[in-house]
Amino acid sequence: MKKSLIISLMVAALVCVFCLPVVIAANAPADTITMEVPAGAKATKTPVTFPHKKHVDSGLDCLVCHHKAKTPDEAKSCAAEGCHADASKAAKKEPTGFYSAFHSKKSQASCLGCHKDQKKAGKAVPVSCKECHPK
Repeated sequence: MKKSLIISLMVAALVCVFCLPVVIAANAPADTITMEVPAGAKATKTPVTFPHKKHVDSGLDCLVCHHKAKTPDEAKSCAAEGCHADASKAAKKEPTGFYSAFHSKKSQASCLGCHKDQKKAGKAVPVSCKECHPK
């Protein structure tokens, strides 16, 4: 009885040591993400290569950008249904619009809004169109 309990505990420990990191890594986003307009929308600028790892490593809270999620594990793409999936011209200035999710100067959850504040604080961050859309 004791022997089978010890073996079971050892097997459970090995499973945790080898399988848990794989499960956790599977949920982690890529270090760099290419951000494109939602499916079916016409892009007017080149896609943005977003350095996700750089933002995470800087200590930025995931829930600042992924403001609809309750936990980082619930975070999804800005272009996902229910977030900022409307890329129409009419929605350009709306908070739910795809364009404003990245370009609103009034929102800390938008790239441009946050970067403008960071620039004022003396940090070297991109704030011009060409810095994020190089072509």
